[in-house]
Parts: sequence; structure tokens; C-alpha cells
Amino acid sequence: MENFEPDSDVAAHGDLVQRIALIEEMIAEGRRSTTRCGWIFLLWGLVDLTAWCWQYFLPHSNFAGRWAWPVCLIAGAILTCIGLALQKRQRRRGLSMKCLNVEGVWFMMGIALAIFITSAMVRGLTWQYSYIAGLLIIVGLAHAISAVILRWRVQGAMAAIWWLGAIATFCAHSQSDVQLIMFVEMCLSMVAFGLYGMMLDRRSGGGWANRTA
Repeated sequence: MENFEPDSDVAAHGDLVQRIALIEEMIAEGRRSTTRCGWIFLLWGLVDLTAWCWQYFLPHSNFAGRWAWPVCLIAGAILTCIGLALQKRQRRRGLSMKCLNVEGVWFMMGIALAIFITSAMVRGLTWQYSYIAGLLIIVGLAHAISAVILRWRVQGAMAAIWWLGAIATFCAHSQSDVQLIMFVEMCLSMVAFGLYGMMLDRRSGGGWANRTA
């Protein structure tokens, strides 16, 4: 009587290897998806810094105090939509199932931020320290979830920076302290991370210029 157990073990081993390879491919694709969006981090870092500088250098302007953030946020949203539309044209259609989880995390974070920021603006509560800390915690949470999914230490470090900023905000003693915290956060966690992602994207041959070649 023939023994089929060796063949069964071989098949099980092959299936396990395929699953591990698929997981590694999903992680790699998720990281590539994040680096392809490095320009978004850079853009929003510059948007936030623009609004911050607008209010900082015009402290006595009623227009800057009331409209600096709404104007910059709306401009950032418009530029993001334009950039995404251009990016979709320059890469093949269709969204890979391998990176849907990560992109879903950031999409839901965007919705949460829109609800949080709009509600605070309507009620005029954007001056509170807890409002700034809440922003930092929400963005840091998205970074942390992505870092766990992608097993990416760099993004985990970004989450830590966002959360440390939130803790520092609760410990701040003045509005100038909060402004300094936000300035550091934007430079490190948005502008620097965005430039880093764009550099990795270009190194991997995923830059827009290469995709249109």
C-alpha cells in the first residue's frame, strides 16, 4: 500500500511558503503605497506651516486669526485632489488589494480629522490645548496602525513623535509653547517624512517622472 504522507507534507510546506511570500509581498506593496504618497505628507506639512507662520507673523490681524487655517486647509484639500488625480493618470488604473488596508487607515483618519477640525472651528474651540493634542493623537494613531501592518520602524518612530507632541501639548504652559511643538511636529513628522518617502519612491523607480517614461 502506497504512503501519500510525504506528498502531503510537501504540498503543505509549499502552501506555507506561498502564504509567507504573499504576506511579504503585501507588506512591500503597502510600503510602496505609502512612499508614493510622500508628497501628500510634504504638502500638508507645508500647508500647516504656512497657516502657522501666517498667524505667528501677523498676531494682531483679525483676518489671519480667523481665516488663516480655513484658507490653508481648503487650499491643501484642493491641491491634494488635483495631485491624486494627476497621480492616477500617470499610473495604471486599479487599486491593488495588497495596499487597501493601509490606504483605508489613512482615508478613515482623514474623515476623522475633517469631523474633528470642522466641529472645533464651528464652536470656536481651536484655541484649546486639548484640541491640538487631539489632532496629534489622531494622526499618530494612523501612523502607528500603518507601522504595525507594514512592520515599518520608521513609521513607528513617526507615531511616537506625534504622541510625544500630544503629551508635550498637555504639559505646555503658554500658547507659544504649543506653537513651538506644532512647528517641530510639522518639520519632523510631515515635511521630513514626506521628503523621505519621496526619496524612497524615486529610488525604487516609482517616481512620477519614471512612470510617465
